[in-house]
Amino acid sequence: MTTIGVLVPYRSDPEMIAFVEEHLGLEADLVVRGSQDGMSDDELRALSEGVEPNSYAEILEDGSTVNITREIVLEGLQRQARRLLHDGCDAVMICCTLPWEELDAMEGVVTPYTILEDTAATVAGGSGAIGVMQPVEAAMEEEIQHWLALGERRGLEIHAHYAAPQVPGEDVVFSDDQYAEVARSLAVQDVDVIVMDCMAYTEHHRAVVAEASGKPVLRAMQLTGMVVEHAYG
Repeated sequence: MTTIGVLVPYRSDPEMIAFVEEHLGLEADLVVRGSQDGMSDDELRALSEGVEPNSYAEILEDGSTVNITREIVLEGLQRQARRLLHDGCDAVMICCTLPWEELDAMEGVVTPYTILEDTAATVAGGSGAIGVMQPVEAAMEEEIQHWLALGERRGLEIHAHYAAPQVPGEDVVFSDDQYAEVARSLAVQDVDVIVMDCMAYTEHHRAVVAEASGKPVLRAMQLTGMVVEHAYG
């Protein structure tokens, strides 16, 4: 059977591993790891000194949160991806929709952001509009940039709205009614497709958004998993 490595951009834990196994829905054997696996709380605290609060969140054993830089997370993703491939995984899927251009050059590593961009642009068609649901309100200005760049390249309108799933370091979690409200807001803007731009969105979230908006909806984990399974299954 195919073995797929799944990498999250933080330290893994049993709850996160169970979430991935439940919501990815692949028939392959999964090996789930985190970029900072093996690091102690003290090491993470040391790496967090002077780091901006809106950087990458790590949950410590006592439940508190610290933040580390993208560079540290990238080093961890590269190290763990090499290890997973060396240990026999057929491919490694990055469980994060942010752009990781540095990982695109690694053979056998699949990054979701390009899959989401290309699929959304295809569904929207020429001069269409894409609605993007994003998980962290404070990071939206930065995280929408690659979508805006896509819009410029392909002649597409991009409309972003905040919709909070359960993500590390964030206390807000939207209800179904809030998801439906966001979906209707995007539909009013006449988007051709809605992208749920985070691996933490579930199939339940997708169904709520699809029903409320009446639009095609792309869920990041589902779409990326389908591509990985088709290519390597």
